[in-house]
Amino acid sequence: MARPPYRPDQRNQILACFINAASEIMESEGMDALTLRRVAQKAGYNSATLYNYFKDLDHLTVYASMKYFEDYNRNLARYLADEKDDFQRLLFMWRFFCASAFRHPHAYYNLFYGKYSGELTEIIADYYKVFPDERSGLEGKVLEMLQSGSLAERNRMMLLPVLTESSFTPEEKELINEIILYCFKELLNQKLALGAEVDSQVLIERQLSYIHVVLRR
Repeated sequence: MARPPYRPDQRNQILACFINAASEIMESEGMDALTLRRVAQKAGYNSATLYNYFKDLDHLTVYASMKYFEDYNRNLARYLADEKDDFQRLLFMWRFFCASAFRHPHAYYNLFYGKYSGELTEIIADYYKVFPDERSGLEGKVLEMLQSGSLAERNRMMLLPVLTESSFTPEEKELINEIILYCFKELLNQKLALGAEVDSQVLIERQLSYIHVVLRR
């Protein structure tokens, strides 16, 4: 006889065990130390159970990498609450996003450019069903961005208010959005390739400089 399906709360508890176990291994030993068997053992389940929830190691890694958003979201929400200037809000967003991304470059690359990046919006929604406390107290633009797995959409939300009274055409505004994202991806690739050899703060300031130049500000 087949086992009755888990209730949603039971499913979320098991998912949380796997995600927390994977996050702890990633944080203490790095992503290279992550294996499905190690995660299952640490979570107290067998590997067969883990496959009921995740397609493969890359899929699990995306969920585990979501943990790195928590500090970024809190910092951004705190600064945006007191800042009314749209351009400064855009810069705050990129400063905190880059700081987190360059601190955990492999995780961020996997999130936004990896195998399951096309499913990130759905994964985000599922993740916050498991960890609802991580989005408590977030509202407005931060919550709106949090729910989107698309970097293009996230940046567009903060960029368009800056360009409202500009002379840029709609097509140029979209190109500006793309350029900013291309710049970030290149800097992230540099961090992946060079690691500690390149100063993350230098990369952050370079991204902000690119934004200043492309927006003529």
